[in-house]
Amino acid sequence: MTYIAGNTGPIDYEALQRIRDIFLKSEPLVTHHDLSGRLDPQPELNITVGEGFGASPSGRFDIVWTERDCYNFHYTEPDGIDFRFDRHPEPNVTEKHFHEPPDASTRVPSCIEVEAVEVVTRAVLKCWRTALERDDPTLVNTRSNPP
Repeated sequence: MTYIAGNTGPIDYEALQRIRDIFLKSEPLVTHHDLSGRLDPQPELNITVGEGFGASPSGRFDIVWTERDCYNFHYTEPDGIDFRFDRHPEPNVTEKHFHEPPDASTRVPSCIEVEAVEVVTRAVLKCWRTALERDDPTLVNTRSNPP
């Protein structure tokens, strides 16, 4: 389960539904999706894709979006690649930031400047897809204000 730090407000279930629909409509590598129930204490969207970096056969996005437009798009692979795009208030951290691969331990400013749920989702997909096509996860955060 993915959690966002700080006072970010309740989960926006309708936003998670829109994010799911964008993934399903625009990304052919989606093989599975799961959106926990609206009454779950911390609803989360999980999207599995049928290709990963290097020899990894798959990857998974764990996504949270709150009513205060805070978000967390966490990507992980069984072979150990992890990164995530975040937006949330936290002391001494840029509100929009990126946790770099391979293990998501380092924070840097995010290349994603947009804020609307649909556009952020498309930006995350564009960043991930660009890096995946080059088989280089270090390229995920290198685009200029995607999408």
